[in-house]
Amino acid sequence: MRRAKEWAPVIGTIALAAALRLFALGEIPPGLYHDEAFNGLDALKVLAGQWPIYFAANHGREPLFIYLIAATVGLLGRTPGALRLAAAMCGTLTIPVTYLMVRVWFNRRVGLLSAVILAITLWHVHLSRVGFRAVTLPLTTALALWLGARAYRSRRRQDWLLAGLSYGLCFYSYLSIRLTPIALAIFALYLLCTGRGGRLWPGAVWFAGGALATLAPLAVYALGHWDAVIGRPGQVSAFNPLVNGGDLWGTLGRQLLDTLGMFFVQGDTIPRHNLPGRPAFDPLMGIAMVLGLGRVALNARWKASYVFALVWVGLMLVPTWLSEDAPHFLRAVGVLPVIAIFPALGLDAAMTGIGERRWAVVAVCTVLAISLGLTAWDYFVRYAGDLRTGYAFESAAGELAAEANRFTGIGWDGSGLTVQGGNPRSGRRVYIDDRLWNEWEAVPFLVPEGAGVTILSVAASSPPPPVEGQKAGETTLILLWPYEGLGRYQEFLPSNARIEAHGGPLTRGDLEETPYEAYIAFAATPVVKPTEHLAYFGDRIALTGCTVDVGKQTWQVQLEWEALLPIEENYTVFVHLRDGERVIAQHDGEPATGHYPTSLWRGGDVVVDTHVLGLPEDWDDEAQIVVGLYTWPALEKLEATTPNGESLGDDVGVSCQMDNEQ
Repeated sequence: MRRAKEWAPVIGTIALAAALRLFALGEIPPGLYHDEAFNGLDALKVLAGQWPIYFAANHGREPLFIYLIAATVGLLGRTPGALRLAAAMCGTLTIPVTYLMVRVWFNRRVGLLSAVILAITLWHVHLSRVGFRAVTLPLTTALALWLGARAYRSRRRQDWLLAGLSYGLCFYSYLSIRLTPIALAIFALYLLCTGRGGRLWPGAVWFAGGALATLAPLAVYALGHWDAVIGRPGQVSAFNPLVNGGDLWGTLGRQLLDTLGMFFVQGDTIPRHNLPGRPAFDPLMGIAMVLGLGRVALNARWKASYVFALVWVGLMLVPTWLSEDAPHFLRAVGVLPVIAIFPALGLDAAMTGIGERRWAVVAVCTVLAISLGLTAWDYFVRYAGDLRTGYAFESAAGELAAEANRFTGIGWDGSGLTVQGGNPRSGRRVYIDDRLWNEWEAVPFLVPEGAGVTILSVAASSPPPPVEGQKAGETTLILLWPYEGLGRYQEFLPSNARIEAHGGPLTRGDLEETPYEAYIAFAATPVVKPTEHLAYFGDRIALTGCTVDVGKQTWQVQLEWEALLPIEENYTVFVHLRDGERVIAQHDGEPATGHYPTSLWRGGDVVVDTHVLGLPEDWDDEAQIVVGLYTWPALEKLEATTPNGESLGDDVGVSCQMDNEQ
């Protein structure tokens, strides 16, 4: 009964943490950043039978998280959610381990408060929802510190050995762990100087033996591949002249202030790591942390646990202080979960000060509930809805992959944690520009290569020949780099086809200010040539269909044109909504939003052309759609005629099929 009473609130905290980390996991944040996708690609190699001790690509990565990803991707398939599920599991498991760690270092109440604070802190919530290996460090260090404190108290060699084995495992998580031997050495020296070092002997030997046993395979690799393991820290170090700009001491001073202010003033400004600028703690948790720091300062002389928390957090802030972009929440991740102890101590002190247990519990629960609400609002509303978030996670790459997979009916279709059973569509072929394939690692991770997918090499002097198994006239999707157009790949479009072209979603690199279309898509489906024409323009173009998707403020007009013969000129389409002679709304533009100009049209093709009309508040619902074509900049309009050859002037009023009328 006593154990159930103790663990009931802990289990509730775990459930809350899981909900925050699993809700809409595949959609928030949108997309799949290339560092995440790199991990996924390596996980696929693991599933294929490769078992490296260290992953040297992409600046080098420790293996623990990638092996966890291999398990989730092997179970659920190649999806962003499957890749991130490993992070959500690590983040959720960190909560009970934090409770155990803090309970043995302090007491149950501080342990529970620390677990709750970590569970609702936006920093750790976000870290648990993205596929970065840094999420494994709080879990493994909390486990090692719990077992280490238990071994220090019990003095049993098996406990020391287990603590050492778990500490060695930490080095397989994230590179910030490399500073922790200094923190442990400082704390051991403190214990020796205060006459409490007797408990370290001979347990420290067993601890070191266990750590070395676990660490040995990685250490052997590091000795043989020193540049691969150490290279990345040197590139981002504040001591690098490319980072400090020749002002080392000024850089160190500014970054120290920025690092110390990350908890209350301004946090990480990189959208991949944080709601840009949001401090690690909200104002209420910030006040609680100040109270906790005051409590630690007053009692550190007598309590070793307070000293250890200060030493650990101080050393684990060094990686972000001494590197570019401080404060950087990934490089500072080593402070988690220990940093949660300070606001927990502050709330614990407040409860003691209130006195009456019932009111103390109500007050603290109210503070935690407000903090939870702030985290939920800032993350699931503000952060999820911020355009910068999608750009930072390269959401356009995920859209490209999903479009390709939906077309073939194979792979992740853009929603859900798992790859659905799918409905493979025969007679379909996708071509992807190799610049898109190589630019975004998310594309080769999410798109199963081979199942109707061909990669187009821009370096080739001519388009590759049709792939084995390709049939003439099969339905085709071509996904191209956005700045060259269809060009030499037009011959991959089947003849006498219905062709749709559209630009992909907007994207933007970290150092770019203006977003741009990520790719251009051309979809072609063989069709029987239209038997009815609404009107002819000149002797080469026929209007074959018109559909209007009616909205409250806009009309989306979809025209279908047939090229009767090849066309040399580039024509601009105009679409008017007219009330008599008065133009209520209009849109002018090259067909297919400019991606498939008329000079590329081939005789027998039907081209889908969409125009959006913005409607004024006062307009007559009896107004008519009028369309025509003209050359730019000469503004010479093509003459329109009826199917019987009667002249209609230079534009045509058309009767369109109306969909979704309001």
